[in-house]
Amino acid sequence: MDDWSKQLFDAFDNTIHSFTQQLSEDTERWLDELTEQLAHASDALVQTTDQWADQVQEAIDPEIDRIVDELNNAVGPFRFTLNVQIDEVVDQLDEILGPLVTGLSGIDQWFEAVSSPINSTVEPLLQNYPACVGCRNFYGQSFGGNTLVCAMHPFGPEAEHQCPDWDSVWPQPPNP
Repeated sequence: MDDWSKQLFDAFDNTIHSFTQQLSEDTERWLDELTEQLAHASDALVQTTDQWADQVQEAIDPEIDRIVDELNNAVGPFRFTLNVQIDEVVDQLDEILGPLVTGLSGIDQWFEAVSSPINSTVEPLLQNYPACVGCRNFYGQSFGGNTLVCAMHPFGPEAEHQCPDWDSVWPQPPNP
């Protein structure tokens, strides 16, 4: 009795196995065909879209060129007139400001002479030469990494807080 039930189960198993295998093959074939059809459809869509974009560009380009030309033609006279007016204003400013600039060319020497007492008072503090604060002889320029303090004491006075050659930059009041 076991034999016929085993044969029945084997036959049933074989039938289900062949059915699932056939179903799997059919499904795979159907998906392959669907993928191929989608690829053809997307290629056609891309081609159609490219053609449409080319047609739109061909239709719009002449109109855009026409509008740009019209704008250039409309703005051209204004641009020429504006350039002429700007050139005239520049020439007038040159005539007016030329003498002023020439007159002001010596102001830097005047300013240096006027501010000398202030600079000679402030700079020695910045250069760490307290004995030179307010001294007319203070030079304080650096050459090759060496500071020239003054002609009498090129490296600064020997006494840190006193200099025998100190001379005030501030004008002295007249003696009564």
